[in-house]
Amino acid sequence: MDILEVIEKLTACSGTPGAEGDAVETAEKYLSEYGETRTDKLGNLICEIEGGRSGILLDAHIDRVGLIVTSITPEGFLRVAKCGGIDGRTLLARQVTVYGREKIKGVTASVPPHLQRRGEDSKAVEIGDILIDIGMDYENAVKAVQPGDRITVDSELLHLAGKKIAAPALDDRCGIAAVLYALHTLKGRECGRKITVVFSTREEVGGSGARVASYNADAQECIAVDVSFAKTPDSRAEECGILGGGPMIGCAPSLDREISEKLKLIAGEKRIPYQLEIMNGRTGTNADCIGVSGKGFRCGLLSVPLRYMHTGVEVVSLNDVKNTGELLAQYILDGGVFDA
Repeated sequence: MDILEVIEKLTACSGTPGAEGDAVETAEKYLSEYGETRTDKLGNLICEIEGGRSGILLDAHIDRVGLIVTSITPEGFLRVAKCGGIDGRTLLARQVTVYGREKIKGVTASVPPHLQRRGEDSKAVEIGDILIDIGMDYENAVKAVQPGDRITVDSELLHLAGKKIAAPALDDRCGIAAVLYALHTLKGRECGRKITVVFSTREEVGGSGARVASYNADAQECIAVDVSFAKTPDSRAEECGILGGGPMIGCAPSLDREISEKLKLIAGEKRIPYQLEIMNGRTGTNADCIGVSGKGFRCGLLSVPLRYMHTGVEVVSLNDVKNTGELLAQYILDGGVFDA
């Protein structure tokens, strides 16, 4: 399996919360290789792979952060709000795509430094003050765009040194690639588990997709695959993982301790590099809502270290993505925390 190709195709899709259709369509082409796929009422992409009597749920969210149009000014500019937790500090003077009646290119407007008032150059711009310029007057803009339309920041996948890449939407399209790599590793091997894969919607706005999909899943335990913070020079080391250091195994009161310990044990036995992510409460991922869905799940969490989260230039190591998928596959082959 070509992990880079999968990530490149997935990160090229829009798929903001509540409008994940094109990303789901692309992911389905890869996931359907392993079993019959379907979508549910919230748009989650689901695949059930028959196996033993004890089921395991694998979740990675498919939505990405973006913007949503709130109104159109009399001059034809678009006012916007966040659609997910996009980093507003990175939005000025950027190229964007507006998903109106058709795809429209635009730019985020900015005031030239020559026209700024004293002190304005040192202030972060509020999302509500950002305008999108699509080059149209009001009469044409209202024909092409309406409130509720989604916007993504344009950014191409870049190859960096040391098998690292930069791209938008790596949160959590690289998690999807890791799950697909695990399925590729398991294909044709007897694992004794029924596997339910969910590429869930709306994680960036509260996790309702995963909550619904897990409620209906025939499984007793779950591994959520997401991203977490990779260290940069201006970050706190104790809150971050190391890019290239392997998957981050979550350890938190809201996670199942036995799953965390078993993931560590298997990583050591199989010589898969790993690191720990210690959290003192909730994880901020789908594991939080899945754990208390239905009759409850025993939940573990694997995270790919990622720099510059919720921007158009998120950075991951392809080695970390591959090792996350490998650890996930070896955990399933070992039987998880339930007897197969």
